[in-house]
Amino acid sequence: MKRLAALFAICLLVALVAAPAHAAPAATDPAATATPRVTLLEQPAWATLGGDVPLRLAIRGQVAGLEARAIVHASMTSRTGFERSVDGDKLGSTIATAGAEASTLPSSPSGGQVLTLKLQDPNAPRDTSRLRLPLPRGSKTGVYPVEVELRDPKTGERASSFVTHLVAVAPTADGAPMGEPLNVAWIWRIAADPATDPNGAVRPGFLAAINPGGRLNRLATAAARATDIPLTLAPGPETLESWAARTKTDPASAPGLAALRTASRTKQVLAGPYVPIDVPSLARAGLGDEAAQELAAGSVALGNVLDTRLDARTIDVAPLDSAALARLELSQVDRVVVAPNALVPPGSSPQFTPARPFNLESGGRQFATVQADDGLEHLLEGDASPALRAAHFLAGLAIVAIEQPNETRGLAIAMPPRWDPDPVLLNALVKGFTDNPLIAPVTLDQLFDHVPLETDKGNKPLVRELAPLTPAAPTVNPATYRATRDDLNAFASTVGRDDPAIASGHRGLLISLTSVWPGAVGRHQSSARLGAINNGIDSFANLIETPPSGLTVTLTSRQADLPLSFNNQTGQAVWIRIKFQSDKLVFPKGTVQEFRLLPRNTTKTFPVETRASGTFPLTVSVTSRDGRLPLRAARYTVRSTVVSGVGIFLTIGAGLFLAIWWITHWRRSRRQPIRTATLAT
Repeated sequence: MKRLAALFAICLLVALVAAPAHAAPAATDPAATATPRVTLLEQPAWATLGGDVPLRLAIRGQVAGLEARAIVHASMTSRTGFERSVDGDKLGSTIATAGAEASTLPSSPSGGQVLTLKLQDPNAPRDTSRLRLPLPRGSKTGVYPVEVELRDPKTGERASSFVTHLVAVAPTADGAPMGEPLNVAWIWRIAADPATDPNGAVRPGFLAAINPGGRLNRLATAAARATDIPLTLAPGPETLESWAARTKTDPASAPGLAALRTASRTKQVLAGPYVPIDVPSLARAGLGDEAAQELAAGSVALGNVLDTRLDARTIDVAPLDSAALARLELSQVDRVVVAPNALVPPGSSPQFTPARPFNLESGGRQFATVQADDGLEHLLEGDASPALRAAHFLAGLAIVAIEQPNETRGLAIAMPPRWDPDPVLLNALVKGFTDNPLIAPVTLDQLFDHVPLETDKGNKPLVRELAPLTPAAPTVNPATYRATRDDLNAFASTVGRDDPAIASGHRGLLISLTSVWPGAVGRHQSSARLGAINNGIDSFANLIETPPSGLTVTLTSRQADLPLSFNNQTGQAVWIRIKFQSDKLVFPKGTVQEFRLLPRNTTKTFPVETRASGTFPLTVSVTSRDGRLPLRAARYTVRSTVVSGVGIFLTIGAGLFLAIWWITHWRRSRRQPIRTATLAT
């Protein structure tokens, strides 16, 4: 036994020595060892019973021996049931299945593999190779939850899955109506945060958004290409104005703006405030009038950039209260879009999805109103694949459409302000809206005009009210804002309202009111913008110089010209006001005078009359043309060597008096006899 053990040890040692010192491990395929996963790449928005439904799938990982299977559940007709099914909850009974070994699925030219669901035509003989999907009683459309999974057929264990929805419609003869399609007003908010920082530098995020491949560029391009979809565009005026300015120095950003201009010619374009604002908050702070200024500036900016007709009567802003609606009414607004949580809840839960305009009453005024369906909007968010999110969203619209298929109804879908859709999602949505028998894309204007108002139990137009709202404190300091605004207007009286600095300052004022940055961030942004405006005014004012205080001016005649030198280093002519204050001087042209000050050094003379001789002070104040904005102030000493007329009269009078006295005294002295004294001896 000892000899056998020794022999085994020797053989083992020889084998180790003979083995390569750095033997490479066996190569492995990461995809073959990864966890199996299936995701949706593409599916039709709807299908006709009797046709085929190709589900394009991305299948990853080790799938050998796994089956790709679709499990179709019974159709649902309620909104609540649909929303549960999106999360895979309460899918209902299974009515059909289809599947094949995952590795045998045919490849798609667009990438991925295709699992095809063949649907049975209810009017044709039964074909066992096709899935029989019963339609809900009395309906021509069904919305079916479909589980797509990778499963081990031997153990029944599920490796990966997701839930999508199949929208199927009954085959009809050419031209036969399917019922009333759901009118859908799709609002695209094409806007970004303010393009510049308080110092005027363009934000990198804004540049990334407008350049090729950027968020705003993609949205604008998609809107231009969606020629058959009557979208409603809600562009940000400040965004577009900054975008247009950028195209002058950055040609790469120009195609996106050109696409948006093209889209605006065939789409409804909503006017709006220059930047997003909280109207109730501004009204609470006594800045309610500024909301009207924001709307006016927004319309001007959009009109200048897009050169198209704007819809100024319809507004999509939040939050709203009675004071905000009153302000909007002054701007000729009579149609509004609101979020459901902005309204007083109805007395009882509605049986169907609210899908008609209604009257909103506030302060004795009524506005035609439509509430955006944020529940459907949220289906576009989340971590699911873009194609799956699009399928959920389009199926949700179909559910609303079949709730009351023979009624004229409509929804408003408003995309989030910073909506950044994946190209796959955007393409799927645009494709799903095109030629869809259940959905009729409309503009907001068409929805208000074509869909009848919701009625109450008495068949009268439904009237709803805004929910109580406690406005938040504004991020801008009201007192600082007013002071800065007034100083900027005063500055405009000096340089002219067409001066670029004035336009820049007014943009800063408008942006300082924005509500896009809440809390401390918003307060810092607003304060910095107002500070930048004031710093600009101060810097400009410092370029206008007058002689320093302490100088002495000598006047040698009663009427003279007072010379003052100005050094205007602004590089442009400006209007200023000068004010003189002195108790001993008279200014024939007035103590307050306005004049145009040319660039560089200028000496200007001012007629003056002295009231007395001697030394006395003169204060000179230089302000903006309207007198509000101080530019310079100085105190000088005036020395007058002039003898006044009264002094001369008194002097001559005194001389005459002395002369008369001397002559009279001399004559009296001549008439008196001379007396001689006799000395005694």
